[in-house]
Amino acid sequence: MAFFNRYLKSFVLIDLKIGELTHQDIGQMQMYVNYYDRFVKLEDENKTVGIILCQDKSDTLVEITLPEDNKQIFASRYQTILPSKEELKKVLEI
Repeated sequence: MAFFNRYLKSFVLIDLKIGELTHQDIGQMQMYVNYYDRFVKLEDENKTVGIILCQDKSDTLVEITLPEDNKQIFASRYQTILPSKEELKKVLEI
């Protein structure tokens, strides 16, 4: 999915993955981000942001696959079941 964030003045690309995140998924998002930055984004707009949401991810895989100075692609887990009230309280206390 592609959105334009008016406040950021930036395109935001979102990819929803079922299962474990792979380096191919990250490479695919990098390709989409590069395409938008080169052919869709206007000169006065900020760089495109890519977000990958997946059922499972490895922080090491994300860190190794993306460039060291990456500031525009993010990978995170999503849950298919809402956490309990107690679990949410624990997260907020940290």
